[in-house]
Amino acid sequence: MNWEIRPLRPGDGGELARLHRRAILATPLQYYTAEQLQSWAEGLRPEGYSVAPGGHFDIAAARDVVAFCDQAGDEVRGLYVDPDWHGRGIGSALMRLAEQRMMAAGVQVARVHAALSSQSFYEHCGYRVTELTEHPTRGGLVLPSVRLHKPIG
Repeated sequence: MNWEIRPLRPGDGGELARLHRRAILATPLQYYTAEQLQSWAEGLRPEGYSVAPGGHFDIAAARDVVAFCDQAGDEVRGLYVDPDWHGRGIGSALMRLAEQRMMAAGVQVARVHAALSSQSFYEHCGYRVTELTEHPTRGGLVLPSVRLHKPIG
C-alpha cells in the first residue's frame, strides 16, 4: 500500500494518539519493562499533538496515519512508525525531510533525545550518541535514554 507525507491537520490527534501508544507498547522488552512501557504510553491525548512554534509536524498516511515526525529548531522531538509499517522507509523519509528543513533554516547540528529502542535507527541515519541520559514519562517512571547528534550544515 502506498503512503504520502503531509502536514498535521486538525482532527489528526485521535489517530496520532492511537499510533503513538501502539508504537510504544510494541517496543521489545529487551529495552524496557512492560511497566515502563505502560508509563511511557500513559496520558496520550488527541489534543497533545500540535506544531511547536517554528517547527513542523509531518504525518505519513496511507488510508490511516502510519507515522509521524515532530521537529522544531535543531531537534527531532519525536518520530514514531506504526509497527506494521516498519521497514518500508517511512521513518527514513520523515528524517530526511526534517533534516532538509533544518538545513534550510541554517541548523548546523541536528539533535534527538531518543529511547534506547530507537538508537540503532538514528545511528543508521548518521547520528552519534553524545550522552546517556534519562527521560521522565507521563506515567511518572524515568526511562534510560540517549541524546544523539548529527552534523548537517
